[in-house]
Amino acid sequence: MATHRSLLTSCFIIAILISSMSQACHGQGKDFNAYPENVAEYLERLYDEDEQELAFRDDYPGGFEAWQREARTALQEMLGMDEIAASARDHRISVNLEETTEFDEYTRLRCTIETEPNVHIPFWLLKPHGEGPFPLGVFPYGHDSRGHNTTAGVYTDAEHEQKSLAEDRDVAVQAVKQGFVAIAPAVRGLSTSGVPDIHGRHGNRDCRSHVMHCLIAGRTATGERVWDMQRILDWAVTLPEVDPDRILMMGNSGGGMVTLFTAACDERIKVAVPSCSFAPSVSEGGYLFHCDCNMVPSLLDIGGLPGVAGLIAPRHLLAVNGRKDTLFSEREIERGTAMTGEIFEGAGCPDHFEHRWGEEGHRFYSDLMWPFVLDALEMANASEE
Repeated sequence: MATHRSLLTSCFIIAILISSMSQACHGQGKDFNAYPENVAEYLERLYDEDEQELAFRDDYPGGFEAWQREARTALQEMLGMDEIAASARDHRISVNLEETTEFDEYTRLRCTIETEPNVHIPFWLLKPHGEGPFPLGVFPYGHDSRGHNTTAGVYTDAEHEQKSLAEDRDVAVQAVKQGFVAIAPAVRGLSTSGVPDIHGRHGNRDCRSHVMHCLIAGRTATGERVWDMQRILDWAVTLPEVDPDRILMMGNSGGGMVTLFTAACDERIKVAVPSCSFAPSVSEGGYLFHCDCNMVPSLLDIGGLPGVAGLIAPRHLLAVNGRKDTLFSEREIERGTAMTGEIFEGAGCPDHFEHRWGEEGHRFYSDLMWPFVLDALEMANASEE
């Protein structure tokens, strides 16, 4: 009987281990490679890594600096940045300050910026008391119409507040209490209106409708979001209380994607922290991890999202993911981490990139993020002195 119990116990332990391994490979029980054989073969050919001419490799002609220069130029073309700039023409950004609220440790202002004609992006500006200059933190959010409010600690009701605080989502408030000027912007097509799906043709998803309108005009929704963040930076660095040499960008989910692409394009950002967004653009079997609205044509030419992340080198990058986040695969995230790590190694600064795991799901992890941010800004400041 004891032997039978021992055998059952052993089988149970083996079953748990197999289940655990399966979850690590497939993302909390999902198989991200479960395509029919003919589709799998098509995707293998479609995503052939040998065809990714601008992906980083150890023997890239001219080394890391040449790769970064060529890949960044290519990325900006893929995003449609020239098309956005041409459409904006000589538009000059304007910012309206609409409401001010005083707190014990900081002042909060409700603002709106017009980043191109007829495009108005609301944001919250949180300023510590004192003269500064203070480091600047910009905190874009993802698919949530009230996301920028959440980030700034502006809550609809007690339930909203409780959930936000439990998941560390009030990152702009956290930042200003640590001595940052903090900006919590809405994100075009995500937490603010883009082009609505007026007849449900795009699955009743406004973000999907918006990206289709962008693509047909030669631009991308991601490029527009980068443009908006850059225009916010243009304005913010003119504030007397802001230190333009100490800029952080941190975002969760779609806001993490905005963080990655903006930091890849704009070297003013010294520290980037994407949360619950970092992964290869496609799994080894061809699964697309991110929402349609984040898609950038030909992105795999530079190695996909790990290549985008690599463009942040030699600046500081921390990618954080939640182990219980069912949108991604742990194994694929580890694969993407290795790819980006190789680029930072090639740039001669492997210690400037880290990946950390939170033990919960799709949320912020303040205890993992802020120590890295504060150390990285101190290192960046010391290297410039």
